[in-house]
Amino acid sequence: MSLPPDEYLAALLRPIADICNQLHSPKVLKTPMKCVGVELGNSVYGATFIAEDFKNWRATSPFILSVPDNLFEPNGEPSLNAQFALSKIIERDPGIPSIIVTDFKDIAIFFPPTPHSTPQFERVSSTEPILALRVVAAAYLTDRLPPGLYLLMADPHYSVDEDLILPEGPPQDPSLPLIPDGDVFATHHRNSDFDRTTLVRDRARALQYFRWHSHVQAQNPKLVAHPNDIITAMTNDVGPYSLLADMQPVCPFDISGIPGDAATLAESVQRESPLVAVGTADAFEKSRSFTLKIMDVIAEGSEYGICTVYRCRIVSIDGQSVTSPDLCLKLFDDRFQRVRSPDEDDAELDQRLPRLFDRVVVAETYALNEAAAYKKLRPVQGSIIPWFYGTHQFTLPDGTVLYGLLMEYVDGWGLDSESVRDLSAESQIDVIRSCRNAVRILDMADISQMDWHSGQILVCTNARAQVDHAVFIDFASTTQTWEPEEVNVVRNYFGVLRVLLGREGDVGIDPDLVWKHYGEPDEWDVVNAWVPTVPNGEDGQFVRPKSMFPFILQPSKEDE
Repeated sequence: MSLPPDEYLAALLRPIADICNQLHSPKVLKTPMKCVGVELGNSVYGATFIAEDFKNWRATSPFILSVPDNLFEPNGEPSLNAQFALSKIIERDPGIPSIIVTDFKDIAIFFPPTPHSTPQFERVSSTEPILALRVVAAAYLTDRLPPGLYLLMADPHYSVDEDLILPEGPPQDPSLPLIPDGDVFATHHRNSDFDRTTLVRDRARALQYFRWHSHVQAQNPKLVAHPNDIITAMTNDVGPYSLLADMQPVCPFDISGIPGDAATLAESVQRESPLVAVGTADAFEKSRSFTLKIMDVIAEGSEYGICTVYRCRIVSIDGQSVTSPDLCLKLFDDRFQRVRSPDEDDAELDQRLPRLFDRVVVAETYALNEAAAYKKLRPVQGSIIPWFYGTHQFTLPDGTVLYGLLMEYVDGWGLDSESVRDLSAESQIDVIRSCRNAVRILDMADISQMDWHSGQILVCTNARAQVDHAVFIDFASTTQTWEPEEVNVVRNYFGVLRVLLGREGDVGIDPDLVWKHYGEPDEWDVVNAWVPTVPNGEDGQFVRPKSMFPFILQPSKEDE
């Protein structure tokens, strides 16, 4: 410790005030929080936090004291220096709720007597007392701040203001007469062709939407493209959703911060971009349009899903023929979402009308949401996720216009395939560990998959490294932090654990190997869970995250 004790204590605590000033709520006054020191004599130094707002809210900051020599006597009682320091602070501020005292080897929190309690203290055991002192001081400070006033905290119960007034009226004039069903059936091709603002307020137009939805599902096949179809595309055209496409999430992804094993995985299984390999990447990136040829169907999706997936090749870029590798096309078509039509004679329909549209999705927003995940994960494209080639507007042979994504075609196996079942134990362990490290990368990127299932994980053999590993796909239902006030709860650890254990679809992975090699949750995982060892079994394991502060030791039962 090269600094004098008073300066050292201030330097240790000052970052707490700095981060509070960065996280302050708009309701806080412009005066920043400061860490100030106080000399109490006998080489005892103190520090606390002050801000003009504390006076307004009658908030009392804890005091942190440093004492020379030892904090405790050999018998476990506070030393004379500690008792002197405590008396000075209580004399200075009789109403102080807690006093943190340290000799930079030991830490204790003292609670002065009140009319209803006797003085008490709690000793903090730590392998890193300097780090522990900062954590304890920050915790006791935030505990004394008025909740929701000083620090800008994300609200887990964030909701839209029901009294929100739109700055503009609905795009469709509700005073105009209703368009005949036949005209709507002929001119409306997707959910975004309807004005949601009007639908939730206008019974007649809402019922017409449900009639249209029933009509298009009855008249159109879910599989909208077939082998040898030629599809034209407008490059990077997202229609009226360009502003949504340009939105930036709150939390950036810094690949330099990912743990070593995850970084090693991403580097070791990195694949070259297929478009770069054939020399068409630059022309495609600068293009205005291109055409695709459908090779075959990869996935028809669930009966009421909105996506179909195809293997394809680029035929031409801006009218010029090109060489193309196999690519993956994912089309979003919300005509096939499952929507329940209401009873038109329901007497309470007007009251229930807005809620009927809560689950009605817009295909373009799902496409852009998946694109946002791919864009953020750009540093790991071609390793744990496919290469991503943008969101485009596609025109099918019958004239239907849909939005979709173009990606690398990953030649892998599903988790339920015989190829995965036939993998050696060593290869299955490689896959399990790669899943765990891929989860860490998603977590570090603040991307949370909300509907993990076995179809979202492919198993590949990297040609260069000759190692089997996982590739994650399908990010349409992921979430990120888009507003500081919203909580993005990251659930990837348990989601993938459940997938590998066969709880979200059939898999060919040995569950015993999963339990042995998947590893425990990281510090940032907020969920504790009891997971049955076998589906619906009575035996299980309680899975909890690592301690965020492993250097602060929990007291043993003998110490309590």
